[in-house]
Formats: sequence, C-alpha cells, structure tokens
Amino acid sequence: MTRTSKLTVIALVFLLCGAAAYWQGRIDRARQTVPPSELYEVVRKQISAFRTSDYASAYRQASSSFQERVNMEAFSDSARSDATGVERAERVEFGAVRFEGRHAFVPVYLFMTDGDVVPCVYSLVQEENGWKIDGTRRLRRWPAGRRLGGMRA
Repeated sequence: MTRTSKLTVIALVFLLCGAAAYWQGRIDRARQTVPPSELYEVVRKQISAFRTSDYASAYRQASSSFQERVNMEAFSDSARSDATGVERAERVEFGAVRFEGRHAFVPVYLFMTDGDVVPCVYSLVQEENGWKIDGTRRLRRWPAGRRLGGMRA
C-alpha cells in the first residue's frame, strides 16, 4: 500500500468519525428539545386508564415491541393482579427525564393514602407515532414517615 493510499484511508476514517459525531449530536439535540410534559402525558394516560380499569386504553400506550412480547389478555391479567397500587395512588409525581438514544426514562412516584411512596421508572421509546411505554420497573417502597432527604423549613 502506498503512502498516498494510507493517508486516504486515514482521512476517510476521520471523515467517517466526524460524520458520526455530527449525526449523534443532532440526535442528542433533538432529544433535548422534547418537553418532559410530552413524556409525562403518555404515562399519565396509562395511569388514568388503569384507574378506570380501561386496560385496552392502557395497552395502547405501550410500545409495539412490548405489544409483541405481551398480548392484551396477559397485560390485563397482570394489571389486575399487580401490587403497585397505581389505581389506589392518592397523588402521582414525576422526576427528571433521562435520555439514552431513542429511549427516555421517567421516574414516577406514587403517593399512597397510607403515606407510603412507591417509586417506579417508566422506560419510553420513540416510535413513528410518538412516545410509547416500553416497560416499567417498580423500586422498593418507601414507608410512611421516611425522610426523602434535603432540608425542611
């Protein structure tokens, strides 16, 4: 391989890396322009559907990949027996959204009537027709009276 061809290959590699960095930067900037309220609304719609036992509407908020893994009947059965208490939550609050590629992670805090807090993380994915829920993960329940940190005035 001649010196010129080696330099050409190296230049092409740098050009390819630069193009990839530019494209990734555009994707990241596009994700940062998504208002968190848009993601909160998707989660809110599913929680509202659970509260009214409208499992078909809740299922429509799920991503296509989730729907390929779980059919409507299994989803409904799971929702009826799930112990998160979404339908019994007195209040729902959202945390700061974190983006990773085409996924967004939304912390959701379910405040129960007994004072306990059930933290969950909703994973959303951007599809052709908007953001959809790809999965949820329930974290350990915070018992009533447990300090969440910070100062109280």
